[in-house]
Amino acid sequence: MVPQRRRIIIVSIGSRGDVQPYCVLGQALSERGHDVTIAGEQRLQSLVTEEFKLPFRCIFGDTTGGLFDPKFQDGLGRNSLFTLIQMGKEWKAKFDMNEILASYVTALDGAEIIISGHLSLMPSYCIAEKLGATWLPLWVVPSWPTTECPCWITASFTLGLSCLNKWSYRFLYRLIWKDESKYINPWRMNVLQLEPITNTPLGIFNLIEHNPTIPVLLASSPIVFPKQQIPDDYDTTKILTLGFVFAKAQPLPENVEEFLNNNIDTPVVYMGFGSMPTGNPMALIHLAIKVCTALNCRAIVVAGWSCLSSDECQSLLKENEKTILVVGSASHTTLFPRMAAIVHHAGIGTTAAALRSGVPQLPCPVAFDQPSNAAMVKRLGVASTTIPFASITANKLIKGLELILQDANGEMKIQSCAKEVGRRILGESEKCLECTCDLIENLPSTSWAKDKNA
Repeated sequence: MVPQRRRIIIVSIGSRGDVQPYCVLGQALSERGHDVTIAGEQRLQSLVTEEFKLPFRCIFGDTTGGLFDPKFQDGLGRNSLFTLIQMGKEWKAKFDMNEILASYVTALDGAEIIISGHLSLMPSYCIAEKLGATWLPLWVVPSWPTTECPCWITASFTLGLSCLNKWSYRFLYRLIWKDESKYINPWRMNVLQLEPITNTPLGIFNLIEHNPTIPVLLASSPIVFPKQQIPDDYDTTKILTLGFVFAKAQPLPENVEEFLNNNIDTPVVYMGFGSMPTGNPMALIHLAIKVCTALNCRAIVVAGWSCLSSDECQSLLKENEKTILVVGSASHTTLFPRMAAIVHHAGIGTTAAALRSGVPQLPCPVAFDQPSNAAMVKRLGVASTTIPFASITANKLIKGLELILQDANGEMKIQSCAKEVGRRILGESEKCLECTCDLIENLPSTSWAKDKNA
């Protein structure tokens, strides 16, 4: 039976890694005949409309704009929970919260199904309730409480004690709700004409947990958990671990193909730091040159949100054009399997693509979930080491990459581990999108309780 055509709005804000998986899902749902729109911030409008050819509605604000602020960049290196929260508050204060919330109302108007990422969770939940729409949280970073591992951002508070693992998630939920309830509840009452959410320190998180008509979808592989399987304490009728979502392979730009096909006996290393812009782009280029010279390799540097367009940068790149190629972006699905090693910032999307490629990695995490992802990659045996981006040097990169490039015969098992993990992720991902779309098409309607005094 052909599923009924539904009006689906998928909302996610943040960096490219926070938005692209939802575009991939949106494209798949659109191909099934559904009316799909992506709601997000203007910074990534071109990703939605040009790369994925999907309709776009704008959410006011610029969540990731702080990444370009030198003060913010300095704070990221510390990756302290309270520092990140304080920086988030300071950045959010630059925008009118009433205007942001009003833009959510406009962007989500008319939806029958609302699918939400992490950072848009609370406004989208409230609007779905107001509309009587079906609401579905879809998370790319597993953040549901489990006794098997701590939450990525509050792990240090557990002191390595497993008895505090589950608490670490609830501690984070409590901090988030304490801050966001200050504007969510007045907005619910004064604009949406809904009851406030009271008598629960976890707020909307508590309502999600106890509503049997709201499943939580994790667009992630079970391999990210310590036992490399779904945690034993997850209710698998509530928490659905679906596997990583990958974009379709796209042809590489002509200059990338030309670079790869020239001097094919010299290994090529990928270097890219995603949406983590570097404050010193020249230093990044000099770093790549030193590494390539020392290891007799070449590098494709994916600039992402870093600006490498200055005359000085371009002149240096011209001098080293046979060794280094800089591109703005490239299909990870197509490029990564052709690399000898992958140096990256350990964002979850890049990490997943690197795992799937079967190529050894050298993660250089900056902040947020990245240190946790880097540790996971090392635990799986597919990385030679991890180097925090704040302390990255050419010598550290050379030593880390040397272990990978010298392990061509698999003596240190990095190569064999990477291939084994790659086969597993590839197998999981074959039916991931299809299963996710099937699930969405067969979702029960969300039951919205009248009493929000949880």
